[in-house]
Amino acid sequence: PAKEIEGLQVTGERTTWTVEAGKIGKEKPIVSTREVWRSPELMLTVQRRDAAPRSGEQNYRLENIRRGEPDPALMKPPAGFSESPRRSAKPAASAPKAS
Repeated sequence: PAKEIEGLQVTGERTTWTVEAGKIGKEKPIVSTREVWRSPELMLTVQRRDAAPRSGEQNYRLENIRRGEPDPALMKPPAGFSESPRRSAKPAASAPKAS
């Protein structure tokens, strides 16, 4: 079911992979899972959890999400920045004419 993370409504999906016992020399099956929570509104992953016996557990989570216009100062080029003129593409060399 949907839930709320950082004030956003998110939808979740859990995927499980199982490597059967004996496939890679193990007596027991190897089970790995991935749980992903996405915000349809922002079209991005807000939280993800991967768990596998070989690699352990890894967690990803966006925090301090602030919606709204960013500070205009973030969109200004740094002090001392200048644009260099664009170079035009050179025309392709023409084939030599047959005599």
